[in-house]
Amino acid sequence: MKKRYQGFLHKYQNVYLFIAVLMISGFIMGILLSRYIDGTDIESLSTYLTTVDQNQEAYSAFVAQFFTGILFILLVFLLGTSVVGIPLIAFIIFTKGLQIGFSCALFVASYSLKGIVGIIMTLAPQVILDLLATCLIAASAIQLSMYLIYSCSNRDRLNFKVLLNSVLNDLCICFVIVLIAAYVKSTLVVELIKLFNLI
Repeated sequence: MKKRYQGFLHKYQNVYLFIAVLMISGFIMGILLSRYIDGTDIESLSTYLTTVDQNQEAYSAFVAQFFTGILFILLVFLLGTSVVGIPLIAFIIFTKGLQIGFSCALFVASYSLKGIVGIIMTLAPQVILDLLATCLIAASAIQLSMYLIYSCSNRDRLNFKVLLNSVLNDLCICFVIVLIAAYVKSTLVVELIKLFNLI
């Protein structure tokens, strides 16, 4: 029984491959959709980058970023408690990749070669932390959802404690990543955007 349970969990390493394929596919689709970038999109990006330092103070921005991130993590986690959560989680991951791809293309369309510097300076610090939290909670939620499907179709009574401990650990790690990401977005990224505007 224990070996069978461990073998079942071992199969979930493919979940990370599944997430990577979805993310890359979304990224490529976002780049392909860049052909629909128009003047309004370029003006919106330019306006955002030039007014970001005039927005709300750092603490308010931190709180907003933190709670938005926590709500997103909880949403993905709750989807994992359903046997139909996998398609919705897959859609969320694909959409994240699409947003990143489109944002990168928008930077290049707006600033040409300078846009690559903008991607590295202003987009990458946010995206890396967001991706860490998103991929980790998505993998945990998909594992949980697949485990529910497996337990419903298997006569053996399976112990949820090991999986739930793993998922809850991942959830706590995601909360820490979201906390760090919120701080980075409300402080470091704002300063990097100001620096980018001076280049």
